[in-house]
Amino acid sequence: MARGPNVAGLIEDDAVSVITEGLVVCEICGSGSAPHLIANCARCSAREHWYCMQVLTFLIPRIWFCNSCQRKANRAPRS
Repeated sequence: MARGPNVAGLIEDDAVSVITEGLVVCEICGSGSAPHLIANCARCSAREHWYCMQVLTFLIPRIWFCNSCQRKANRAPRS
């Protein structure tokens, strides 16, 4: 009889990653519900539901940057 992976020694964070591996999860609320409403940051691959974003937006651009990447881009020196 085949046995599954031994997860008895996993700490809680490891167990969560085993369970959520392959799922698209919002980094703000932690939910994987409504994956069609999750945007992926073009720079760092952060994922956020449209309705969890810290900025009120009605249209998500095809290329979207999370707040962290937008702040980094605004601080970068321009040539």
